Amino acid sequence: MNQFEVAGASLATEPPEPALEERGFEYARAFQNRVVEWIHDGTEPVAVVRAPTGAGKTATFYELIDSREMSLLVYPTNALLRQQRERFEDDGISVAVLNGNTLDGHGHERTESLLQYVNTYAADHEVVLTNPDILQAVIQAMYQGGEPMRFFDQFDAIVYDEFHFYDALAASGLLLQIKILEERRPDPKILLASATPNEDFVNFLRERVGLNLYDIDADYVENGDRFRQAVKVVRHEEQKLLDQREDVATALRDEIESASSYDEPHAVVVFNSARDSNKFHQFLHDEYPVVYEHTVKDNGFDTNDESVDLDSEEFYVLNTTSKGEVGLDYDITTQYMESPRSASAFLQRFGRAGRESEATVHLYGLGQGSWGDDVDFPTFASQVYEGLEATEMNHDWLSDLVGFRAAYAISVRENSSGWFNEELREDFEANIERYDRWRGFIANIEREIGEIKDGFSPGKYQENDPEAKLLQFTEHCFQVFRGLRGQSLPASIKYPRGDRLGVTTYDLTTTLRHYDISHVENDDILVLEPSDDDRLSPVTARLPEYETEPTRYDKPTIEIEDLLQTKIHRQIDQLELSDEFEVNTDLLHRFFRVIQITNAVVPSRITTASYEIEIDSGRNGPPTIDITQRVI
Repeated sequence: MNQFEVAGASLATEPPEPALEERGFEYARAFQNRVVEWIHDGTEPVAVVRAPTGAGKTATFYELIDSREMSLLVYPTNALLRQQRERFEDDGISVAVLNGNTLDGHGHERTESLLQYVNTYAADHEVVLTNPDILQAVIQAMYQGGEPMRFFDQFDAIVYDEFHFYDALAASGLLLQIKILEERRPDPKILLASATPNEDFVNFLRERVGLNLYDIDADYVENGDRFRQAVKVVRHEEQKLLDQREDVATALRDEIESASSYDEPHAVVVFNSARDSNKFHQFLHDEYPVVYEHTVKDNGFDTNDESVDLDSEEFYVLNTTSKGEVGLDYDITTQYMESPRSASAFLQRFGRAGRESEATVHLYGLGQGSWGDDVDFPTFASQVYEGLEATEMNHDWLSDLVGFRAAYAISVRENSSGWFNEELREDFEANIERYDRWRGFIANIEREIGEIKDGFSPGKYQENDPEAKLLQFTEHCFQVFRGLRGQSLPASIKYPRGDRLGVTTYDLTTTLRHYDISHVENDDILVLEPSDDDRLSPVTARLPEYETEPTRYDKPTIEIEDLLQTKIHRQIDQLELSDEFEVNTDLLHRFFRVIQITNAVVPSRITTASYEIEIDSGRNGPPTIDITQRVI
């Protein structure tokens, strides 16, 4: 264990721009003035704001909202969206929230609900808050009919907050959204904001999409406006928080017992996995009831648990995961955190402490690096970027993902019976790099699938031929581009969370690696119990179409992905020798290298020690499961 201090940090200030002065600013941080100048006088359609957590990025959004007829603010999580809605409403901004729960019906009814919603709130509200999944569903033709793209015509300003949050697949969707928004408005204002922006994403917009960007950076100074307080860092040799659960719980108990009140969160514990977060919560319930009484858990398991509402609860300790990396606006004075793999995620977590008061941060699993001496905050941030993995997005990789998204959006429209505006095809053909490559590839796959014999129909492939299975599996994987973030297998589950069973919806393939199924209730709710600490639950999965043998799914995702990639590329190599197979195998290899198979397709069957789970991945809705107990 070693200790060092990261000093507080200050930002440069200036007299406020008139627009900020009218809002009551006695002074402005320099970057805030630059944002206001861009809003009113900038010619660049896109601005990138790089400002640390707590620096005041959100304050600049108000001026963008006031200066435009209709603004759209996009947040990566619904929890952050709800939090920001309350902030805007408290400041007198009229806000509408658009997410999956605010729309009604299916098919054309849902499309009409979307357009009616926007038209209604365009007249009655100043800003619409949404998530990027809605925008992507419109582009990918998940809303039926030829009119949904009119959604993008309603807004002349848009903010993507915390845009570092997205992986390459999701980022490719944002890139396509930004390109469409920029093309459809005569004077768009698109603001990208983050404390830890992904520069590969930014450079792709500039170099490959060809947009003019205005760069706005917060300037650190010694004697400016203080936005961070000093943080004492205690570095532990243990890799995982659970390895020191007794010490952590004891320290939290002592802090709680000495606190004067418990109605505001001042301590946070951040795990790398929901499983460990859940186990720690159960441990507090069983062994440290005083700490448990004043602790709230909020990880991925709690997202769809209707009984969990942080806004309505009073607590002192927050138990969370990566879900808490954005949007924690509490006065955190004590933080226990596991080091994530990426520098961006690390700084997001670390930045939650020391925003208002001096704080202590306990780090686990940080590894070797140049840290260990007292430094200022900018120096510490540089050390983190040097010592941890950067979130890299190769430009060729992004070009393929964006191009395929655009090509698949047109393919889905062409294969439907409805009309669509041909301007969309023309825009993609002219402006999206690699659109032609992937549109031809998709058409080629579809033609070859047409050669699979069905009943008495002619064709060169039998249903069980390896060519047929690979073609159908490839088409199945196209569906990863239906949404923003890929495919998952949601299931209704009950799991132990302290003094009760939590009821939620969570990805089943992830859940079954760490929990056993105790029994199944009549309404198809899986009741879980913890698996043995010394082993992962035995789980195998069979993917649709091409696999002849099931794959072990009781491994970390990266190991499952490596195994599936090895299988699929071996299969493609074997078909290169076939004279009948008329698909470009180089593109086929490339397609599977730019997607994650585990993210692209859900299993058709999962087998656990006691249950068989059949999955129907219908195209018109989320997958459904049918579970039966095994007879052994």
